[in-house]
Amino acid sequence: MPFLDQFFVTLGALPKNKRMMLMTAIGLSIFYFLTKYYRNTKLRVFFSSEKFAEFVKWAPSLKSGRFYPFPLLSSALAQCLLSKGKYLDDSDLIQSRDSFNYPNGGTGRIEWITLKSKEPKFNPKVIAFILPGLSSQSTASYLRDLYITLINQGIRPVVFVPRFNDDKLFLPDHGLLNLFDDIHAAVLYVKSKYPDAKLIGIGHSYGANAIVNYLGFHNTEKNFLAGISIANPYDFPKASALTRGTIIEKYLMTGIKEIVRNNLDTLTQHSERYKWSVEEMQRAKQLREFDNAFVAKIMGMKDADDYYDKISSEKRVWNVEVPLLSINAEDDPFVDFKGVPIDAHKKNKNLLFIVTKKGAHIGWVGGLFKLNRWYLSVVSDYITWITENS
Repeated sequence: MPFLDQFFVTLGALPKNKRMMLMTAIGLSIFYFLTKYYRNTKLRVFFSSEKFAEFVKWAPSLKSGRFYPFPLLSSALAQCLLSKGKYLDDSDLIQSRDSFNYPNGGTGRIEWITLKSKEPKFNPKVIAFILPGLSSQSTASYLRDLYITLINQGIRPVVFVPRFNDDKLFLPDHGLLNLFDDIHAAVLYVKSKYPDAKLIGIGHSYGANAIVNYLGFHNTEKNFLAGISIANPYDFPKASALTRGTIIEKYLMTGIKEIVRNNLDTLTQHSERYKWSVEEMQRAKQLREFDNAFVAKIMGMKDADDYYDKISSEKRVWNVEVPLLSINAEDDPFVDFKGVPIDAHKKNKNLLFIVTKKGAHIGWVGGLFKLNRWYLSVVSDYITWITENS
């Protein structure tokens, strides 16, 4: 490489004492970088159940007790960018959309995931019920990598497409929008197709918050075997304050504005009913403004603050009655880590929290010569353990 050749030529031309000083400085810099990097790889695990102690001791993905991010791109921003990549071969995937009716009107969507070349041998007793992040399409790279991971271990994936994630916005014909009711309708539809199967709920970001809320609210329901929460904000007032005025908020608003643009006719048609202004939605530059103008009104809440307070899953995680794995990164720019209820396991033994220092938001991209999503190995181990011990 020309750069290295020039470096060694220049180094060789230096006097011996200066050459030694330069080499010592380079060596100390490398040592400092590696020491700091290594310190930031240690996992923290929180649980109170002896069953979870068995899982943590057994899981191959947790043996080292560390997550090693890609060394040169371990910052939060870099991990967020790496999260957009594809790290598994998904060329054989097929996503088949299926529709059902919501009880209060509107069309619900799910997508069954399988392979083009052959029908996988799925475990007939378990289905992975997946919720994407806010405004994520079902074809997002992190989801496609998850589908492949699940199929490879014989688990049938089905992804629920919430109203705000769909190509077209289907609003209720009557009453207010209730995300729990929507999820429940999707769960019942999946169960109507596979009545003997139990579900493992896997949520990401906003979808993780939704699945934890659902499991806490429908805690007497027997349809779910377990839950998995990935990069859950948990405390929306704290998360909202953290992202306000940042590039993160601008990124989220870009997706929201696209939803508004694509559904102007539908939103205008329901203006009188929900007492909202489409012009106000279009003018919104901050999440709080949009949530005041749209989300709070369609959900029957006073304002954005009321919505943030009521939607926060940290209020319902205490009531979850199935084993729940939660994975969060301390440097997640979308999540105020102070709002992640890692001490909840002391009162609810169904909770297992795995915390990394690095990983950002649905990132956790590691490896050196071949990049991979580390958290998928944890998810895979957890599902194997759950299915073998249920």
